Amino acid sequence: METQKLLLIILAVLVAITVILGIVLISLELSDGKTEDTTLPDTVETEPPQEETPSAIFKSDLEEYEKYMDVTDKKYLLLVNKEATIDGSFEPEKLIPVKDTHKNIELSETAEKALEAMFIEMRREGFDNVFVTSAYRSYAYQSSLFNTYINNEMATGLSYEQAKKKVLTYSAYPGTSEHHTGLCVDLMTSSMTDLDESFADDPVYPWLLENAWKFGFILRYPKDKVDITGYSFEPWHYRFVGRYHAYKIHEQGLCLEEYLEG
Repeated sequence: METQKLLLIILAVLVAITVILGIVLISLELSDGKTEDTTLPDTVETEPPQEETPSAIFKSDLEEYEKYMDVTDKKYLLLVNKEATIDGSFEPEKLIPVKDTHKNIELSETAEKALEAMFIEMRREGFDNVFVTSAYRSYAYQSSLFNTYINNEMATGLSYEQAKKKVLTYSAYPGTSEHHTGLCVDLMTSSMTDLDESFADDPVYPWLLENAWKFGFILRYPKDKVDITGYSFEPWHYRFVGRYHAYKIHEQGLCLEEYLEG
């Protein structure tokens, strides 16, 4: 009798084990032997949507210049200032002669073509007294120019250190000049004899403030950003960054340093 009970218990255990194994096998077949990981990632990296730049409306036919004005490559945001320097070995991208000048000066091709478009529109608006007085400067030329300024200041009675400190408020030490990038220009009008703030008194200045972004240019050294840029107000100095970035800088009232930090 005892032996019969023991056999029944063993049989029941075997049946239970068989049932459990069957359930496990069925589950594995349904999942194809794989376990789905439902854990969500901590962060999902996505490309932030790029805001569209408002349409640039011109009075002139500038279609052939669009490919130069409407660029977004970050290489045109190259920052050069008293802290962000470049050495004498730096060479700008494809320099070509500047068209709207009476001097033998050059500018990087993309910036120069965008500048041509800006001058075409300026003349269409009646501003025919503007020209480019300075563009690309080599490291050697900037060195010569900087030393000339120091000598001029010393001629007024200042010591070398005093002269250098003063010159640094309006001219760049070699390796810290934006002109070395081949992406900026200094503008003058026919009524000016030197680069000075009188450019801001010409009717073309407010037009440039409102429209330069359409051609990819920004006013590089605004009057209210002296503490950030490290340079005095230069209403004549315009820097090419491409239309998208120029619009953002213009719309937000920033200088290049602030924009790059944002």
